[in-house]
Amino acid sequence: MRAALLLFARQGFAGTSIRAIAREVGFSESVLYAHFNGKQALFEAVLATYGPQSPVDLLAEFESGLAESDPPAFLREMVGAVLDVWERREHRLLISLMARDGLLHGDALQQALAGMRDEVAVLFERWIAAGQVPEHLGTPQKLAFSFTGPIGLARILHLHADASLEERSTARESVLQHVDLFARAVFGRVGESDLGQCRCQIP
Repeated sequence: MRAALLLFARQGFAGTSIRAIAREVGFSESVLYAHFNGKQALFEAVLATYGPQSPVDLLAEFESGLAESDPPAFLREMVGAVLDVWERREHRLLISLMARDGLLHGDALQQALAGMRDEVAVLFERWIAAGQVPEHLGTPQKLAFSFTGPIGLARILHLHADASLEERSTARESVLQHVDLFARAVFGRVGESDLGQCRCQIP
């Protein structure tokens, strides 16, 4: 999948063939077709690997019970971890590829984003049920959309392959400020932990 991503980024999605990808990794075309129905299926696998990150996949990295005891701190830690992943070259290449080749509006990305928002909505549903988020603020789905939207936009605009370190650092700070503002509006606080010492930093 990494080889496919690099070829897509270098030659464009339309200009890259299954044959070229197979040659790049030293396989026959039949081996690739045994695992993927075609180039679109391979691209969707690339998107699943380097696209929107699943919060559920990150839950195990944090202090046990943090999502229940301090949701604002949990959100900041979670977003910080996602930003760390998005800082990697392959993840930034994917954004540049999708913007250049007109893939940002495709079904594959829309489905990936919807799945990610659904998982965030589950978190807000739990917090509403526990009385940590007032019900009148909106449904879990609307809260998830409001929370994730600016973060995804920052990735597209500022966390691409050609973005400078300064641009990426500024975007990271803006995203974390959004998380803090959202936490104040929804939970009435930023978080009880020392958020200024977040362990998630650009390498």
